[in-house]
Amino acid sequence: MNTLYHDLRYALRQLRRSPGFAAIAILTLALGIGANTAIFSVVNAVLLRPLPYAEPERLVQLYSAGFQEGRFSLSYPDVGDLRGLHQVFTDAAAFATQQFNFTGAGDPREIEAVFASAQLFPLLGVSPALGRTFTAEDERAPYVVLSNRLWVSAYGGDQSALGRSVSLDGKPYTVIGVMPAGFRFPDDGVELWAPIGGAFAGQPGAETDRHMHFFNTVARLQPGVTPKRLRADLATLAHRIDAERQTGGGGQQEMRIVIGGGGPPPAGGPPGGASERAGPPPTQFEAVPLAEEVVGDTRHTLYVLFGTVALVLLIACANAANLLVARANSRRREIVVRQALGAGRGRIARQILTESVLLSLAAGALGVLLSYWGLDLLLATWPDSLPRVSEVGIDGRVLTFTLAVSVVTGIGFGLLPALRASSPALEEALREDSGSVSGSRRRQRAQRVLVAAQLAVALVLLVGAGLLVRSFVRLLEVDLGYDTNDVLAARIRLTPSRYADRTAKAEFFRGVTEDLAGRPGVSAVTLSRTLPLSGSLMMIGIETRRIRPDDPDRFLPVATRVVGSDYFKAMRISLVEGRPFEAADREKAPAVVVVNTRLAKRLWPDQTPIGKHIPMGFPGGGDYEMTVVGTVGDIHYTGLSDEVRPEMYLPVEQFPEEGEQTWVILRVERNPLQLAGAVREAVRRADPTQPVAELVSLEQLVGRSTAARRFNMMLIGLFAGLAFVLAVIGVYGVTTYAVSQRTRELGIRMALGAQRGDVVRLVLREGLRLAAVGVFVGLAIAFAASRALTSMLFEVTTTDLATYAGTALLLAAATVLATYLPARRAAGVDPVIALRSE
Repeated sequence: MNTLYHDLRYALRQLRRSPGFAAIAILTLALGIGANTAIFSVVNAVLLRPLPYAEPERLVQLYSAGFQEGRFSLSYPDVGDLRGLHQVFTDAAAFATQQFNFTGAGDPREIEAVFASAQLFPLLGVSPALGRTFTAEDERAPYVVLSNRLWVSAYGGDQSALGRSVSLDGKPYTVIGVMPAGFRFPDDGVELWAPIGGAFAGQPGAETDRHMHFFNTVARLQPGVTPKRLRADLATLAHRIDAERQTGGGGQQEMRIVIGGGGPPPAGGPPGGASERAGPPPTQFEAVPLAEEVVGDTRHTLYVLFGTVALVLLIACANAANLLVARANSRRREIVVRQALGAGRGRIARQILTESVLLSLAAGALGVLLSYWGLDLLLATWPDSLPRVSEVGIDGRVLTFTLAVSVVTGIGFGLLPALRASSPALEEALREDSGSVSGSRRRQRAQRVLVAAQLAVALVLLVGAGLLVRSFVRLLEVDLGYDTNDVLAARIRLTPSRYADRTAKAEFFRGVTEDLAGRPGVSAVTLSRTLPLSGSLMMIGIETRRIRPDDPDRFLPVATRVVGSDYFKAMRISLVEGRPFEAADREKAPAVVVVNTRLAKRLWPDQTPIGKHIPMGFPGGGDYEMTVVGTVGDIHYTGLSDEVRPEMYLPVEQFPEEGEQTWVILRVERNPLQLAGAVREAVRRADPTQPVAELVSLEQLVGRSTAARRFNMMLIGLFAGLAFVLAVIGVYGVTTYAVSQRTRELGIRMALGAQRGDVVRLVLREGLRLAAVGVFVGLAIAFAASRALTSMLFEVTTTDLATYAGTALLLAAATVLATYLPARRAAGVDPVIALRSE
């Protein structure tokens, strides 16, 4: 212990004598350690920290998986059957997330609410902070449990909030409880929870219809249930449901899949035929651990970012090691004298390691400070898709990680200098210090290896950043199929209790659209139940073999858009054939539909779809047929990188769905956000009690849809740029040091007739060899490592030749420049002065 104390005192004394060296080393390492601390704090909160529920490892989310388009939520009868698997689940809870107009506490606002079965809170093992949650007897009671955030914002944290009445879409609900701070299930946007009976009221048939896939479901596994046992029991239940459906005649019903809302068929639709129909697809269930469901695709992205900052730290370590090697060489005589006086090799190595760890610990402290400052900025720019963002912060585990990284980093970059400095070859060391050229080159060899390693690692990061940049450029070049410029959209949810009558609802939107259509600069106004890139989606399953008997699939999920007559004009979606919707396509008129090119080719290959019929059937609503009147171009609806889906468009006048959100879409001459005030004014004029839930331009939605890719590109590009700068500084520093050590050699060459250009070329040749080694090794590593980016790329392969060639040339050019500057200074030294200095 006494020896360690003396080593620390001596190390501090040595660092005080070289403040410039200490400052550069600490700052270089702090950048690497700070970046690792910031990213690890996110990894810790999102991936490592358990979910804030009782025994979260036993929680799973359940899905219906028997459809082409992937997983869907469950029907309520499915939830009941799953709850009956007592050998597998202790319990299961259904929930559905919806938006509501919230009044009764402050200004009216739109909030996100969850209708949930009474089992939800006991299943999660979470108790309210105030009051109580609802029970099975409260299934249809008008009760709500508030989030802690809503309780504070609406009631100031006053306990008298219990028993007060609030309004959801015009219906009164009584506050019976408040959840603890931090409880956000199922996501951070939820503000309150209500009994599941409210979902039944909003979706007729949702309680009994097995074809209405409306409910998310979370379940808790019995202790000891294995994944194999779980899959087997879910498959057995699915087979039993299919058998009961066949024997009960359920196979004669049309399947309907609804995501984000639905509605009854138009009242004026003609009846369908009585042809024999195939049953729905086989039932399948899938269970996903809740932790994986919460994290989603973020896990892979976080691992990539964590690996990126680890490489930046590796480059910082190599830089610090080079600084220590150079400093150890300058202290050669001091170390030799200490060895001559009896200091052993281990004693000398321990002293050098003590200095390196001390530097690293100081860098770690500065790194924590940098990460603390930078974390808020990082989270502010992180896309909204980051889960558990409220839990991200600097805690004990993060500080322990930083301490461990600092110690390991200090040992890592100090080991080579310590081993070299403690070399027992005293006589050889003294000869080298007396001017041996070969000895000087041997001392520089380790530094050159470190610099080559820096260049290789920097190239790996530059290749990754280059691939993401090229991928993002390709993404922005995608033709969406509609024009996003100069379009403003306003999302409005009419309070159902005020607009239960379809005529009143139609009158409201007619007044708003006519008001806005008369505004200067507005070229088109229309309505739509959903909006591209907004996240809203509605799917309907149709029986393709009723239209095309040879179709390989019995059912085809089709994206459905309920739109106004001027929708295609406002969105500038090309009309391929037929006509768009007209004013005559109203509620009592024959049902019509416009299909996209993808659906037309699927159902009527090599034929015109105009005049063809799409038979539809809604549970409890009878059969009817829709006549195809037009075909429009394909569009990318859910995202720029998503594939085009089969789609059909229905006229909003024939589908006046009650209680659904509606988008008012305006095509303007320029700067659509300038009309935001006009939209709010038009809504207030039509009904001052109705809020505008959201106002956004389509260009903003494009920005949101590309936010995750843009963030990944910018963050990895930032780290790659930092690595590039550190690597170039390393090349410059080593070249400068090497030239200073070879002053006598270069002086002799010039005295013997070498020209300045010869000296420059000599130094440049060595720099180019260094760059060649680093680039060659870096390309090999990048070729293997870039596969981790596969899921983050769009229309760019991980072996993109242009990216590899461009980054290699960039790094080689920077290396040549960093070598040329000290080489030119060395060539300008007078040989007489150089020899005299030796």
